[in-house]
Amino acid sequence: MDMKKKNWYDEFPEVPEHVHQTVLSTLAGLDDRKVKKVKRMKKNKIIILAAAMTAVLGMTVSASEIFKWNKQAQEVFEADEEQQKELVMDQIAQEAYQTISDGGLTLQAIQTIQDNNCFYALFEITAADESIQITPGHNMEFTIDYPDGSDPFSMLNWNFVDEHRQAVSNSRYFEITGTKQNPGEEDLTMKIQFTSLNAPGEKAVAGSPVLEGNWEFALNLHTTKPVRYEINKDYQIAGCAVTVKTVELTPISVKVTCEEEDIRQLETLEGINLDQADTLRSLFVNGIRYEDGTVIEEMGYQELTAGYSDGDYTKTARFSNVIDVDKASALLVGDAMDEILLP
Repeated sequence: MDMKKKNWYDEFPEVPEHVHQTVLSTLAGLDDRKVKKVKRMKKNKIIILAAAMTAVLGMTVSASEIFKWNKQAQEVFEADEEQQKELVMDQIAQEAYQTISDGGLTLQAIQTIQDNNCFYALFEITAADESIQITPGHNMEFTIDYPDGSDPFSMLNWNFVDEHRQAVSNSRYFEITGTKQNPGEEDLTMKIQFTSLNAPGEKAVAGSPVLEGNWEFALNLHTTKPVRYEINKDYQIAGCAVTVKTVELTPISVKVTCEEEDIRQLETLEGINLDQADTLRSLFVNGIRYEDGTVIEEMGYQELTAGYSDGDYTKTARFSNVIDVDKASALLVGDAMDEILLP
């Protein structure tokens, strides 16, 4: 039977109408059994579509093959194609693709990436009037509501990307990054309401609105359970014996817990004061060693939280390189790349 003429409504009556339509339009575009790229679908809908297409066509189509990472997100979280697919399938990376136009401005939610420690969202802002040039100094005014709970973030930052990453034009990427104050494994529901594009301001004073409107996005984000290693061993770090209690890893972040008194020795050695928000260089995670000896060096490592509590020192950090947790055998810390072995 001709696949294009088959009544797929009868074959998959339980699949929602919008998925029926997507499957039908995809089938209509078949050329020598190649499937045209499907755009602007949310992650959960992509999974349904992939399953339907696998059954319909007798060919393997995964969600990760339909959803491709945005190039801008790849610059923030460096990952090879296989790692990108893994993060998509684990729903750490999700395609947002919601587009709203109002007041001469179009906002598109493109991609989110998050785990139990950190959050990243990428938007694209485009002015219909091409004479409006959006610079890194411009800003978006917005509020965030958390319908399913309280604000999970201890810190939230946002900005347009700088000129080294994108040339000035009427269209620009806008990023929101967050650090979670109580790392957990709960999914995250957010409503982000943008209200204006603002001109560059002066120092702490916000600029005046350039364009105003109402752009509201609903994001439903999946998190991931970290792999936890019970260490409870002494390691030589910067010449000091440091008891490492636990390490938690996800593909995009790390959490390390050590004995407080040992970290106080490192403070003295470096001449810093962590109680005054100084940074402990000797415990920077500057690399990950895999079981086969491969070392993934961290160039854009970002410390998220660090501090003392109940006799322990705990720090969390976000990687710039997506790592394969299953292959990790050691953390390499400090300038000397001292080892913390992972059992």
